[in-house]
Amino acid sequence: MSVLRKKVRHLIHQLYWQVEQMSDEDLQQVRNVVESLYYDLYVLRAIQEAQSNLTPGDSLTREAAIKFLELL
Repeated sequence: MSVLRKKVRHLIHQLYWQVEQMSDEDLQQVRNVVESLYYDLYVLRAIQEAQSNLTPGDSLTREAAIKFLELL
């Protein structure tokens, strides 16, 4: 087993232990933060992908972009 894999398994074990010790309220706060970061990352990746594939005439109006985001 590689050193990196051992470190990752150790960190996962530590994380599991820490989560078990947290109150439900703290877990909800962590979930809210992680969920927000996850969606931010999702949108960032979508923006980066769009920028790398953008061709003339591909841009959306503000209204069209808002409607698209509401569908996600």
